[in-house]
Amino acid sequence: MEQNTCEVIKTEDFYVVSSELEYKGLHTHDSRSFETCAEVDTVNNVALKVKNVGSCLQRLKARGATVLKQETTIKDDLGEIDLAIVKSCVGNVIHTLLNCDRYSGAFLPHFDIVHQTDVCREADDKTVNLTHFDHVTFACEVGTSSTVLQWYEECLGLKRFFMNSDEDANDGFVINTTDIGLRLKAMEYWHCAETGITTPEKSEGVNGIKFVIAEALPDQGPNQVATFLTEHGGPGIQHIGLHTPDIVTTVSTLMARGVEFAEPPYTYYTEVGKLEDIEQIGQCVAILETNGILVDMEVDINEMTSETHNKDQTQNDGHSGKRYLMQKFTKPLFDRNTFFLEVIHRSGATGFGSADCLTPLDYDHSHDYMKICGGGRGCGGQMDLSFKTM
Repeated sequence: MEQNTCEVIKTEDFYVVSSELEYKGLHTHDSRSFETCAEVDTVNNVALKVKNVGSCLQRLKARGATVLKQETTIKDDLGEIDLAIVKSCVGNVIHTLLNCDRYSGAFLPHFDIVHQTDVCREADDKTVNLTHFDHVTFACEVGTSSTVLQWYEECLGLKRFFMNSDEDANDGFVINTTDIGLRLKAMEYWHCAETGITTPEKSEGVNGIKFVIAEALPDQGPNQVATFLTEHGGPGIQHIGLHTPDIVTTVSTLMARGVEFAEPPYTYYTEVGKLEDIEQIGQCVAILETNGILVDMEVDINEMTSETHNKDQTQNDGHSGKRYLMQKFTKPLFDRNTFFLEVIHRSGATGFGSADCLTPLDYDHSHDYMKICGGGRGCGGQMDLSFKTM
């Protein structure tokens, strides 16, 4: 099914699996600009479960948010849901607000469960264990990260958090080398906020809703954020991180099933300190190299609270006190250098690693550029992905 975004919003059935979204051809410094002009493939709907759609919508309206679809109810034989759709301040990003308390189905009304295909069963008998959405990363215009943070804090109750010990409160986490000039900031849902966004209980192993903002530094050369803005036609969702408790099995299984991943340069596993890091966490270098999995250590162990430390110890694969994460990036899902996916394995680490959000879309750059890791051109296609956060 292929429809224009506006047509989807006007209809009662908003469940679109494939669409042709239309964009303004050239992006401007106003990250809110979004006009129908040139066709582009995109992922743009971040759906949030809320306690009360009406009260959330009222809060958003009071703060000047643009409402694309007023509160409505959709039902089938398994119950009903309330929903509304609002526009984010980031490019073409929208948020579907959902209350599913009165629905007993697996997902949403009119959705069917897709069982494992014969192709997957024939490929192997392993299960791809992707447990939840870890984070969503926005690629934004230069100088707009503070505005984006303010909008999400005021409208949806999210709060800034530091993703690296070197991060500056005002400037964010800045990477400024010969080949890379990027500013990163992160935010998560504040559980005391009044917006009523719901998140799973801690027992489910999910920390909460996280968003990362990536913007290029002024007067910098080409980089992956600027490339996204040009190829995408403006700001938007650059990538989504999918969490797995077993990245080696997950990545190897996905590769066997035909998923195209970006591969790190062959020098990555011989860099100074990298071999030592991998050995310290008890991982096998050969296995990680075979699957092209990236490793990033997290420091500041003494700053952990005793509660977090005890929890993290159970996640560290038996290697107490070592907090780290492992990552692997797919190639872009469309025919342009835009949206891609990340598979991420956390072992006590709460940040995103030096690799995350800095994924260059072309490995053919300098060693500095490559060692931060990256992506490449992949398969084309059309997909408008609507999903629920964690």
